Amino acid sequence: MRFAPSRRDRRVFGKIANEYNLVYFGSVDPRIDTDYKMIRGLTVAPNMRDENYTVGSVDGFEIAFLQRSRKVEVAYDKWRNCRWTILQVAIKDTDLPHIFIDARDRRTAFGDLLMSMLRLPEIPWQNFSPNDKFSKVFALHSRPYAIQTIRKIFTQEMQKTFIENFSLFDIEIVDDKILVYAANQKVLDLQMLDHMLRVGLLLARKIKSTKK
Repeated sequence: MRFAPSRRDRRVFGKIANEYNLVYFGSVDPRIDTDYKMIRGLTVAPNMRDENYTVGSVDGFEIAFLQRSRKVEVAYDKWRNCRWTILQVAIKDTDLPHIFIDARDRRTAFGDLLMSMLRLPEIPWQNFSPNDKFSKVFALHSRPYAIQTIRKIFTQEMQKTFIENFSLFDIEIVDDKILVYAANQKVLDLQMLDHMLRVGLLLARKIKSTKK
């Protein structure tokens, strides 16, 4: 794989790599770097730029960090620059439906993409929770047939944990992958990356336990 230095935040990704014995690659170009296992999901697009690609294994799960920048069309011929820090956790052989968990106070970061690309309806909170606390913090999008699966994953305990600890992040479950998004972070530090890893691994373990 071709290595190219990333433009920003190299030091903090180097720290997370040292902390968890990961491998840091820097910037990657999918058109050139044929060994790059592209992180997909909602943010993937031809005009994206991927930097600070960092990969490895933590607690038996294959993980990858990166930063992705791209322009998003917000109105006719009007564009906005967006940047996401992304953690991917691989969860093999789960055959889960496409699920997107949108932190409502982060809606401005993902709203345009949700409207134009996601095309998944919001699941009314009454279908998976006996109270509305979770739905005040998160909007959960998926297909109606996925409600039973969502109930198994987002138990009352999981909902409480997400409300108290992970309202900074948007989460996508797609193609046997968990994607944790931190959008347009002005300051990125080791604590933020470690926090993303915590939510990704927690969700991966929970999903794995529901498949036993």
